[in-house]
Amino acid sequence: MINHRFLKNVRLSLISIEIDSFRDYAKYIESSFRKELDFFEDEAKRVPEGLEDEFWDSYMDEARQYSKEFPRIMRNSLFVSIYTFLESKIADLCVSDEKTLLTLSDIRGQGIEQASTYLKKVLFIDFPYDTEEWKYIKKAQLLRNCIVHTNGQLSKVRKPESVEKAIEELDFVNKDDNGYISLESEFCLDFIETVYLFLQELYQK
Repeated sequence: MINHRFLKNVRLSLISIEIDSFRDYAKYIESSFRKELDFFEDEAKRVPEGLEDEFWDSYMDEARQYSKEFPRIMRNSLFVSIYTFLESKIADLCVSDEKTLLTLSDIRGQGIEQASTYLKKVLFIDFPYDTEEWKYIKKAQLLRNCIVHTNGQLSKVRKPESVEKAIEELDFVNKDDNGYISLESEFCLDFIETVYLFLQELYQK
C-alpha cells in the first residue's frame, strides 16, 4: 500500500509547481501593463510644448484601458482562478478510507467550508482554522463571491457590510469611486503566497 504521507508530499511538490506558474503569470501581466503605461508616458514627454492636451485627448481612452480596465479584468480573473485552485486542493484531501463510507457530497455546505468540515469531522484531520492564512482566506472568500456573483459591485451583494469590512482588513484592495472591488497590483501575488503557506500547513497534517 502506498504511504499516505508520501502521497501528500508528492501532491505538495506538484502544488509548488502550480504556485510558481501563478506567480510567474501574475508578474507577467503586471509587467505588461506597466510597459504599456510607460510607453504612453515616454511618448507624452516627446510631445512639443503646448500640445500635451491634444496628445492625451487622442490616447486617453487607450491609456485608461491599460491603467484601469484591463488590470481590473485580469486581476479579478486571476484571483478567482487562484481561489478555485485552493478549493480543489483542499477537496483533493477529502477521500474516504476504510474507516468511513461518507463522501464529501454527504456533508452539508459547499466549497471550502464543506471540505474543511469533512477533513475535520470525518477524517479527523487537525484543520488549521486558527492560522492567519485561513483567516485571510475567509476574508478573500467574501471578495471572490462578490466578484463572481455581482462582478465586484458591493451594492448588489446580500451583506455589503461584510465585504467592506474584508476590504478594510486586507492589504492591496479597496472600493473604487463606483462602488466596485478594486484589486491593486500586489494583491494577487499576496494571495498566492497566503494560499501556498496554507496548503503547506494543511498537507503536512
